Amino acid sequence: MAPWPRRRVLVALGAATAGCDTRVPLGRQAPPLRTIGVVSPAVAATPAVPTNLPLMFAFGSIGRFVDAALEAERSRRLAELLRGAGYRALDRWTRHLTLALAEAGHRPVMMPIARFDLAFLAQYPPAEVDAYLDTVVSEYGFVADTPDGPFLPFAAVAVRLVDPRGRVLLQERFVSNAIRPFEAVPVAGPAEPRLAGEGLFMQDVDRVVEGVDAALGMMASQLAAQLRRGERDDR
Repeated sequence: MAPWPRRRVLVALGAATAGCDTRVPLGRQAPPLRTIGVVSPAVAATPAVPTNLPLMFAFGSIGRFVDAALEAERSRRLAELLRGAGYRALDRWTRHLTLALAEAGHRPVMMPIARFDLAFLAQYPPAEVDAYLDTVVSEYGFVADTPDGPFLPFAAVAVRLVDPRGRVLLQERFVSNAIRPFEAVPVAGPAEPRLAGEGLFMQDVDRVVEGVDAALGMMASQLAAQLRRGERDDR
């Protein structure tokens, strides 16, 4: 097999050297982003239904264990509901992301590649693009301050944008409607549907699916807006 061109090797090396927790805001170093290579996203296989309760109160060991058990049960029920409805978060996130990029004036080019974990790729396949976009959706579902609700749709995504020479233009975490993870940048999330209690996860399938999809869709729009903001700053 012929060796990669020099700049393609740099894509692999530059991307691999930036750790997942390193923050790189998109600023004046960003080139015009006309064609974006969207590598296959990494999306959590199951949804999450956490609360912010452990962050609001001092829990003992038993309290943290009980809260974790309740969260696991809520998440399991939501996962069953989404499976029953035929909802595939990976497919929906990919669709939302490419549509949001196109509406923002970019030309997204899908670049299929195998993903094995919720981490950025170490290298990106050769392509004639202005930048590679790597997204990792670590959490999606519903979140509430307490187990009694109300539960709001939320999503958390890690984003990396790399130019063809391997320079990381953007590396950040974004979260909507939640205060986790701590290092994530909060962005606007959907205000509806607002579920009054966890019992609704099994009572109104359409509304629950609508909420999960709204969280992913709005996160994709927020990400596209971040890229547009960076391009405006560059002018």
